[in-house]
Amino acid sequence: MKQLKKLFLLMILVVLASCQNETLTEASSLEENEAAMEEEILVSDGEEDETFVLNDESENLVTPKLTFSKFSNSSKSGSTDCIPDIEGLEESLPDVVSARTTAKPGNEAYFDLEILDTNLAGSDIPAWCIEILLDLDIEGPLDFAVYSSLGDLPEGKFLHPENFDLVNWILNQPFIGAESPGGGTYTYGHVQWAIWKLTDDFICNNCSNLTNPIRQWKDDEDNNIRKGTEILEAAQANGEGFTPQCGQKLGIILSPEGKQSIIITKEVPPLEEECSDCEGKVSELELEFDWYRSKRVKIYQKKENTCYGVKVFDKVLEPGEKFTINGANSDGTFGKYIYIYIGNRCYYYTKIKTNCYTKIGPGYTRGVFNVVSGRSTQGGELCEYVKPDYNCYRHWGCKYYSKCRYGWHY
Repeated sequence: MKQLKKLFLLMILVVLASCQNETLTEASSLEENEAAMEEEILVSDGEEDETFVLNDESENLVTPKLTFSKFSNSSKSGSTDCIPDIEGLEESLPDVVSARTTAKPGNEAYFDLEILDTNLAGSDIPAWCIEILLDLDIEGPLDFAVYSSLGDLPEGKFLHPENFDLVNWILNQPFIGAESPGGGTYTYGHVQWAIWKLTDDFICNNCSNLTNPIRQWKDDEDNNIRKGTEILEAAQANGEGFTPQCGQKLGIILSPEGKQSIIITKEVPPLEEECSDCEGKVSELELEFDWYRSKRVKIYQKKENTCYGVKVFDKVLEPGEKFTINGANSDGTFGKYIYIYIGNRCYYYTKIKTNCYTKIGPGYTRGVFNVVSGRSTQGGELCEYVKPDYNCYRHWGCKYYSKCRYGWHY
């Protein structure tokens, strides 16, 4: 009986030891898998560039100084890094729209308007009156002829077309709700009063629709005229020759037969830049991380004409994530290459040539990085990458013999 107990206890010890061993083996296997995942090299191009050196300073992420002004607060100049496509906007305007006024006075304008068709269609569109003698109430749908306020206008159609630059300036200012220097705040009625002074020889008698509730303009007429005059004088002082820039608003005139003409606004789009081959050096790249799971990615370039690295990007990227990098040299370029490292342990992965020797552009691929867009210093927006056709024979003397033989793609 004692021998049976001893045998039973021995069997239990063996099982426990086996379980512990299995647990240790699983833990060890898990650690090895994690290490393997950490040390995963995707598709490296091989050895690092011996002329490229990372030092302690290389780990300081730099913010490249862009060589253009990102935006301007000037109401005359608008954005300086963008060419406004006013001509394209004007060409896109329909000749006629069907519309109806839904409120007079509107929410924050003289009218609220609904346009029922064409590319101008929308509801609750703020609209301003540019004529006084004719009338337009809450009515429609009506057919409205469409004109650009800064384009070619029918001869004699409007009393003072020379002032539409000043009207456009007013429509691009945040007057409504702003404090008047003389006290009080500006409302849509003060803006409408100033527009009438610029576009018509007459001014309203009772101005009943310049306040909401209506017919209260007269209750404080002197102050209301003072505020309208402040807007008018500001336009005369600042709006001469005003042309809206990218993101600003162009006045669009809608004119129904026999009724008041009104003006709405449409945002001015940027002129679509024609692409060109990479010329000079690359200054900006938008890349896509084309891998099935997240990885930390660091990107460096050489500091000016030295061999030392400068870090221009450092982030954990998700599969398919797109990101933009800019050159850190004084001229906004990357130099000859950008160097890409992957993983927390910072393994060298690949480099991309950025001196325009290779005409990279959208569609260019290097390992798991796809070029989405980019710019070069002399060519501007990069055109789509066209894979070169080496057209060489399989002869050792051919410059591209190795590429043809082994199928390397650069």
